[in-house]
Amino acid sequence: MVEEKRHFRAPVADTFRKKSPFAQLLEHMCKVKDCICLLGDGLINYYKGDYKDFSNVAQKVSEIEHEADLIKSNIRNHLPSHLFMPVDKGKFMWALREQDAILDHAENLARMLDMRHTKIPKELQGVFIEHLKLVVKTVGAMKDAVGNLRDLVETSFVKRERQQTKEFIYKVHQFEYEADKKKYEMTKGIYKLEKKLNPMDVYHLLKIADWVDDIADHAENVADWLRAMIAK
Repeated sequence: MVEEKRHFRAPVADTFRKKSPFAQLLEHMCKVKDCICLLGDGLINYYKGDYKDFSNVAQKVSEIEHEADLIKSNIRNHLPSHLFMPVDKGKFMWALREQDAILDHAENLARMLDMRHTKIPKELQGVFIEHLKLVVKTVGAMKDAVGNLRDLVETSFVKRERQQTKEFIYKVHQFEYEADKKKYEMTKGIYKLEKKLNPMDVYHLLKIADWVDDIADHAENVADWLRAMIAK
């Protein structure tokens, strides 16, 4: 006897919740944060001249980047039509692209630093670490903002959730601003030691400062797209 098949129509809200691109965006952002926290811990040791485990860090960063790519592909393949999107789809996709740019940048940074171990002068180690921590904080605040965006969508854009999202976005901009100031301090310190250093070391120190700071810049770009999405 053939078993009778029964078809149940899921409520629209349940269907949207199961396929919510905002939950997936947060899942992707969690991978971004995990990646940057891992890289941050590895860079602190790197800055102090301890390179022995950095190859493992670079490998793990690549693994997380790959895991995030699978989430990104799933979002793109199952993104609902504009009719079911409470925000502009184009802005949503640009936020996803900027999150992905953080991961790509982190992977390239880890690989490049693993190819050439550039010694950070003791006089600069402190400011390099301070800058790094601000960059990690920027990404952490960005993760909070994306999480709050998901909550905002699920509560149909209630005023309290909207305000909280704006506050998290403000924190992203504040940490990024502090990171920029610290990068300026790093650059001044590098040029101050220029005559004592090998020219290639000077070049790579400046590049490290730029590369790490770019992570915070991309996080700020995500914040800008989130702000555009919730603007009314």
